[in-house]
Amino acid sequence: MNTLMQKELELIYYVRTSILKLTEGLSVVQMNHIPDKMNNNLIWNIGHLVFTQQMLCYYLGGLTPTIDLNYFAEFAPDTLPEKIYEEKDIQFIKETFLSAFEQLSTDIKSKNLTGYVGWSLPTGIRINNINDAMATNLVHEGRHFGVAISLAKQVA
Repeated sequence: MNTLMQKELELIYYVRTSILKLTEGLSVVQMNHIPDKMNNNLIWNIGHLVFTQQMLCYYLGGLTPTIDLNYFAEFAPDTLPEKIYEEKDIQFIKETFLSAFEQLSTDIKSKNLTGYVGWSLPTGIRINNINDAMATNLVHEGRHFGVAISLAKQVA
């Protein structure tokens, strides 16, 4: 594994653990609350990061995802929260948030992501391999980290 990939994994781990720290002690109501002028909530953002990482790093590259995509499809791009997530759902989503990252990290370190097939983002930017997918995922995670910080401040 190259040093850039190692740094990307380190940064994604930081983002994910920081988001989880932001949500420590928040109630079910706070995790589901959609503040004025916002379109989603904290738990939707966490689920969205799980779904998007799996799509970018596995599914769209022709590889088998490590999560149940059907469960997480409600967090796909261009979706909005459509229900109130109960405590058990929130815990499952948070656990998957870390376990999906840990599996991705293991797969990268073990070189289990060979055979990645290139594809293009809607913007036309080409994602040729897992390195490109990880860079794209990191940008996406950073963007939603900022959203999560804003949401956490508004619900606390």
